[in-house]
Amino acid sequence: MSFRTLAVSALIIFVAGCSSEPPLTPVSGKVTLDGAPMSKGDISFRSTDPSIKDEPYAKIEADGTFKVMTKGRPGSPKGKFGVLVTAYEDLDPKNASAAPKSIIPRRYAEKAILSLDVPSASYDLSLTSKP
Repeated sequence: MSFRTLAVSALIIFVAGCSSEPPLTPVSGKVTLDGAPMSKGDISFRSTDPSIKDEPYAKIEADGTFKVMTKGRPGSPKGKFGVLVTAYEDLDPKNASAAPKSIIPRRYAEKAILSLDVPSASYDLSLTSKP
């Protein structure tokens, strides 16, 4: 193998191993509504830093826990985030055209009234049904 072929091969392997994706920090927690674990819903993060374009997200599991993902990878970029939470009743199969009904106050989905600062790895989000 010539030196040139070896050098090109090494360069290809090096470039393939480099990632332009930012490092992610594992983030998980539990969501409660009035002290009881939520059994479903979605969480999305909105960075307060305009240089962070990624929007981490999580699905709320049946026990209220969640694990954050960013672009299909586990974790979140470091930074300060506003948090939006949505959760809806299951659709009625007899009335599939009806709009889904939120099971939490809409204020949690409309405005990032919750916030968190990553690099902490565990967060509990306590929602209340009363304003």
